[in-house]
Amino acid sequence: MTIGILGLGRMGKNMAVRLLRNGHDVVGFNRSKEVYREITKAKGKTADTLEALVAALPRKKIIWLMLPAGQVTDETIDALLPLLKKGDIIINGANAFYKNAQTQSQRCAKYGVHLFDAGVSGGIWGLTRGYALMIGGPKAQFKHIEPFCKALAPKNGYGYFGASGAGHFVKSVHNIIEYVYMQGLAEGMELLNGFEQKIDLLKAAKTWQPASIVSSALLDWMVTGLTRKDFKDISTQIGSVTIAELQDTVQSINGYAPAFEVAVKTRQDTSKKFALGKRVIAATRREFGGHAVTKK
Repeated sequence: MTIGILGLGRMGKNMAVRLLRNGHDVVGFNRSKEVYREITKAKGKTADTLEALVAALPRKKIIWLMLPAGQVTDETIDALLPLLKKGDIIINGANAFYKNAQTQSQRCAKYGVHLFDAGVSGGIWGLTRGYALMIGGPKAQFKHIEPFCKALAPKNGYGYFGASGAGHFVKSVHNIIEYVYMQGLAEGMELLNGFEQKIDLLKAAKTWQPASIVSSALLDWMVTGLTRKDFKDISTQIGSVTIAELQDTVQSINGYAPAFEVAVKTRQDTSKKFALGKRVIAATRREFGGHAVTKK
């Protein structure tokens, strides 16, 4: 099968390569063309314009967007719709507030185009580990995108959750849990560091890795972050672009998420309080997502 991948950043590029390795044909499009070399090396095709991307796809066109949420994604959908035909499919893989997907779906429906919202988790490790996929959209059309989901995800690593918005809602809850997990790891390191005796933080974390109840991928990435030579040089600034989206998700269902609220306050706090913990969060985010860190 053939799919278009629009947006070849850290996630989109690796998703394209994973699909190619699993026998699918991929046509990639990106505003910056430097990444095209990696796609063609993996036996994929590229397009220089949206028109060329659409023209390179088979009759039932499927295009997966891996773009920043908000204006960029909205403008791209609006630019694609006049180029597509009734029955074609757009998959929005951005981290976005679920109600945005519902609005986008209504716009697409006016053209007879189907829209799926796909929460994608896997970070920079998705190429080898696979991606967890959380899908929302028209159930009758899911069969057309499921082969791509199977190729991208590990076994049992994808799910269809319901009509438009359901996929992005599940992904937002996933990200809220992620915030809370990292806050817990950071608080643990802070507490260990406050003991009356000198505790080797890295040794403690490594002791937890093999068989403890808190063993996890995030713990593993934290350990890697702690071993980096520049860990002590990382500042307390934690980058994040999803806070407003996740807060909107909680508020939209009148949810109760006190641990998430603490995690948000920690990320927004610019004081020197909880300095070690903030560095732990920043370092862990770099390991699983390739997110930039700032230095002191």
